[in-house]
Amino acid sequence: MSVLADLIQRRPDAPFEVELKPTQIEEFRTRGFIQIPRITSDEELAWLRQVYDALFTEKRGAYRGGYFDLTRPYDSEGEDLLPQIIAPETRFPQFKETSFWKNGAKLARHLLGVEHVRGWGHMIRKPARIGGSLPWHQDEAYWDPAFDYRALGCWMPLDAATIESGCMSMIPGAHLGDIVPHRHLNDDPNVEGLETITLPARAAEAVPLPTPAGGAVLHHCRMLHMSGPNVSEHVRRAYANEWQTPPVKRAIPYERPWQVEGREAHSKKFGKDLVFFD
Repeated sequence: MSVLADLIQRRPDAPFEVELKPTQIEEFRTRGFIQIPRITSDEELAWLRQVYDALFTEKRGAYRGGYFDLTRPYDSEGEDLLPQIIAPETRFPQFKETSFWKNGAKLARHLLGVEHVRGWGHMIRKPARIGGSLPWHQDEAYWDPAFDYRALGCWMPLDAATIESGCMSMIPGAHLGDIVPHRHLNDDPNVEGLETITLPARAAEAVPLPTPAGGAVLHHCRMLHMSGPNVSEHVRRAYANEWQTPPVKRAIPYERPWQVEGREAHSKKFGKDLVFFD
């Protein structure tokens, strides 16, 4: 048995319950995000760190093209600055048994006011001193423009996320607007990462969100947010799950040319996208 497979099988049974207050639900609706001090147990957090490190050492995602650097062209030479693993739970369903997954789904149902949600995960790693920044963007800007979404992200750092290590910053109330024009980093559709074409009008009102290890930030899929570079002496490991209701097909898709360019570039490199849901 491989080291990774052995680690996966040793997932701790350490239940951890999280509840929201009505004031937090209202805060999410008005500001577009909330922060909670803890979403999982110490035992599960320690296990997730081990599995996370093994996955990034392996540099292999759950499917072809599922591991890449957000800031560099696919499969390009050079040191990883902001590597990401998409949907690790499709390879290891044990992630769906974690308190982090279960609590995230429960909180998403409450915050979105629905009975059912579906989710997928992604892990982002910012190496010490070189971990790149991720400029202003909206999560929905990455998604298929042929659909309308009702969704949020649940982001948990495995290490304390400080301003120095690249915590997230968000603009309160920015989720109430439309998807603004985006482009691929360096105007290269072979780079997965996106950024807004212009600096958001209210960027000066952004709130940095230092978050303790095992804490979480939940934010609306249209929230304008960014994270700075990791200039600290420590790696910044983060694990996020996206939660949504089934997307609704639009009669006329949104015009988002960066999405068309990106999908064409990804398909040429890796073939068809993985379908996370039936």
